[in-house]
Amino acid sequence: MDKVSFGDALKKALHLGGTLFAVTAVTGVILGFVQYGTQDAIKRVEIEAQNVAFRAVMPNAKNFEQIVPEADDFVAEVRRGDDAEGLVGWCFTVNSKGYGGIVNFIVGVMKDGSVKAINILNHSETPGLGAKSTEPEFYEQFNDKSSLPLKVVKGTASNPDEISAISGATITSNAVTDGVNGAVNYWNKYLKGAE
Repeated sequence: MDKVSFGDALKKALHLGGTLFAVTAVTGVILGFVQYGTQDAIKRVEIEAQNVAFRAVMPNAKNFEQIVPEADDFVAEVRRGDDAEGLVGWCFTVNSKGYGGIVNFIVGVMKDGSVKAINILNHSETPGLGAKSTEPEFYEQFNDKSSLPLKVVKGTASNPDEISAISGATITSNAVTDGVNGAVNYWNKYLKGAE
């Protein structure tokens, strides 16, 4: 059995460490260039995805100008939706506390204060229960609502200001409804009468 000297072992370790460092440095530089080269494309895709979500809740608007929002418990972002003739309504990005975490969605509020529609963006709700908030049977209940504020009921909604709770997910149903009411309250407080 050959005996390896301390000096030979040190040389091998330094050589291996140097090679590993060089490979890591080159890989890092390449990844940096890839990220730098793709960041504009990624940003464009994100903006287009946002515009699709805004158009889903405010289909008649063509432009969505970002407005600096007032501090609020629900509203994180405000966009003014305009068409060729002017104001159509407002798009509110809302964060509301659900069962599994924050439910993030957009609320379209028309210039008369009625709710046009909502679009759930992200959530951490329980699959098969609160996650049903992304299904049309739930979120389409908010379409064209003018009897406000809205309230959640178990079973079938029988009044225009009622939203049927998702079975087994009352907390999620309340979170979304509270967020919608929060967007309408924000509109009443800061934007009512704007043109």
